[in-house]
Amino acid sequence: MTTLTNERQLTFEEQMNLTNVREQLLQPKKLRLNTGLEGFDVPDTYGIFKHTGGNALGVVGSVFEPTNLHNFLDAIEYSVKNSGANLDLSKLTYKEYQEGAKVLFRIPLREYFIETPMKGDTLETSLEFRTGFDGMTKISLGFYSLRLWCSNGAKNWQKDVDVSMKNTANNQHKLLAMTNEIIKVSKMTELHVQMLNEAVKVKVTDAKVQEFICNLLGFKPAELNERSTRTRNIFDAINASAAIEMSNTGKNLFSLLQGVTRYTTHDLAKGDEEAILYNRASVINRDAHQLVFAELN
Repeated sequence: MTTLTNERQLTFEEQMNLTNVREQLLQPKKLRLNTGLEGFDVPDTYGIFKHTGGNALGVVGSVFEPTNLHNFLDAIEYSVKNSGANLDLSKLTYKEYQEGAKVLFRIPLREYFIETPMKGDTLETSLEFRTGFDGMTKISLGFYSLRLWCSNGAKNWQKDVDVSMKNTANNQHKLLAMTNEIIKVSKMTELHVQMLNEAVKVKVTDAKVQEFICNLLGFKPAELNERSTRTRNIFDAINASAAIEMSNTGKNLFSLLQGVTRYTTHDLAKGDEEAILYNRASVINRDAHQLVFAELN
């Protein structure tokens, strides 16, 4: 267990930013669903709505307890102040996705240089706190990384760590226990960068590239010609993206990974951050990183 430092005082800029962010937060309302018709019973289900009304953000059971975002932000503030980490709360941001069904708070960590032939190949990292009201999204803490050198859309990846909990009444008090997890995620971010730098050193052949992409898509290289036209088109698109990256940073495992994230960012998600973070692009990015890190271990 990490020993807490003395709680630091917030700067004026941090206080002002937190006040501004609090004014943006949605306030979820849990309302029981009912048909209103005699003789028609419905299960014990509830809808989660914004305080302003509108469509349901999710349909949930009785044990689901929507996260109070003001309490969540208070917990983030408390944890950051006591973590000893050099985090600037004046740069904390809040964003809603899928019309508010998923939300996140993000705080910049630091920038790292990746040891590639590209001058100034920089990775920007952030601490990310997530929750949601769709009944499927857990409260989680992880990190987000953004490769900066690409001028027409950077490659990104968000990794949830094992700091997550379901949205239930019994778990709400655990929000105040994130201090040590902030330190843990900061260290994991450094490990992530180390692994990327190791991947730069691992050379790959054309056969290895083909094998990697096939594994990513869930089949063996010998089965490629038997796959649907759609799957073969995806294979070709990732292969082409990898070739672009390798022309810049060499024929190595890092470039192959960046080829995958180029495909997900440019072709699949069309540069849309919501799609990159929460849709199919996010799954492919996660799987590609896992394959790369498996090669290194």
